[in-house]
Amino acid sequence: MEVAEAMPASLDQRYIRNFSTLSEADQQRLHATRICQLGLGGLGGTLLEMLARMGFSRKGRGWIRAADGDVFEASNLNRQLFCLESTIGWPKAEAALERIQAVNSEVDLSTRQAVVAPKDMPGFIQGADIVLDALGDLPTKLALRKAAAEAGLPVISAAVAGWTGFITTQLPGDPDPGIFQGVLGQSDRTEGAEVPLGTLAPCVWLIASLQCREAVALACGHPPLFHGCLHIVDLTDVSWERITFP
Repeated sequence: MEVAEAMPASLDQRYIRNFSTLSEADQQRLHATRICQLGLGGLGGTLLEMLARMGFSRKGRGWIRAADGDVFEASNLNRQLFCLESTIGWPKAEAALERIQAVNSEVDLSTRQAVVAPKDMPGFIQGADIVLDALGDLPTKLALRKAAAEAGLPVISAAVAGWTGFITTQLPGDPDPGIFQGVLGQSDRTEGAEVPLGTLAPCVWLIASLQCREAVALACGHPPLFHGCLHIVDLTDVSWERITFP
């Protein structure tokens, strides 16, 4: 098997548990996928580690380009995977790179310690196959979706606040539906709803799992699961709402 032959003998079972849910062809597509991700906090850090463990973006085949301008603080310890007592004060981008290299050194990952401004988003996402939105504030999320639409790239957006999370996928050619903004709040808000509501690890990790699942679908050429609608999960009562865009 090509996947195994290219790995050290001690790691030749790395992806074996992906089969037969994924085919060998699916695994090779994951290896070759090029991803741009904005946000490396609770949602983004968990998502990035899942991508690495799944075998996305193998060196010489695909790549992951990720950015976050923030540093870890004690309040991140409750849900951010890369935040440890030993990494308090570290740039999230630096911690992400070190962690992923330890988890899967085959992943071609580059990280940027910076907030990517809307004007710089087209250049940042250039060359990608999939854009992953793990940003916290609505204006920046909307700017990223606009940049992805103009570049003809799919973008998987998600967010978490309290026990509630959402996910939606925008494909090339889609209009940016007003309901996306209407559900999340006013477009001029500079902070996400997680600020007043808090953010809890179970919801963060659940929504990150859904984002990773959708990335697998897009990378493998399978039908997307969250396209054309907004899925809202509420872990207060484990309810699920699906809002279809007009």
